[in-house]
Amino acid sequence: MLSTTPPPPSPAPSRVEPADWRLAPHWPDLAVAVTTQAVDSVDHLLRGLALLVQRGRLSEAEYHILAQPALRLKRCSIQVQQIVRLHSGQVRQTHEKIDLAQIVESVLQERRDELALAGVTVVRQLHPVELLIDPTLAYSLVQTLLEWGLQHGNLLDWRVEPRAVDSVVGAGAALGGLSGWLELSVASRDADTAAAAREDGVVWLLAQQLARTDGGIVLQRDRRPNGWHLRAQFRRAVGR
Repeated sequence: MLSTTPPPPSPAPSRVEPADWRLAPHWPDLAVAVTTQAVDSVDHLLRGLALLVQRGRLSEAEYHILAQPALRLKRCSIQVQQIVRLHSGQVRQTHEKIDLAQIVESVLQERRDELALAGVTVVRQLHPVELLIDPTLAYSLVQTLLEWGLQHGNLLDWRVEPRAVDSVVGAGAALGGLSGWLELSVASRDADTAAAAREDGVVWLLAQQLARTDGGIVLQRDRRPNGWHLRAQFRRAVGR
């Protein structure tokens, strides 16, 4: 006679992490999780500060003082997220013919009022240089270089010009025998600020990742007694 007693249930399989689990492959996920939390927290903080202003418990000047560090944290978090997306290859590029000088001028005009309020002096000599490049990437790179410059000083000298390939050592391949060059010289009226500026940071890492993502841009920078000098060579210039 067969027994009607049901067999004991099988134990539920336990989820076991592989023995060779390492953190390194998960750094992008960790960076996105941390920065997402930072952006959300900053947004909540800014909404709370705005509510205090509306209720008359905080002045506009006090709001500005408290909001600036939070906005810097939010900007830094977004830049880290950009680095992760670029590094993982999630950005799709569409190369178009654009004028590098126009891109630089557009960025400077967009930030004109902000730069004036911050007491930043901007000098420019921008000559037309047509490039084959993704417009969004080019705009992001110039914005990032501006942010990098502002970290190191309040005197910014921008120059854009085409140069013949054979007059540039190690220029590599270019269309029509030209390379496009962008140079940014940065100095500061405050010697203490210039001395305290960090050589590396999220902004510079983002600039390097943008250049690497394009594949035709070389970034170099030199520390000088009165500040910094940056050179960006765009190898896919168009023209003769």
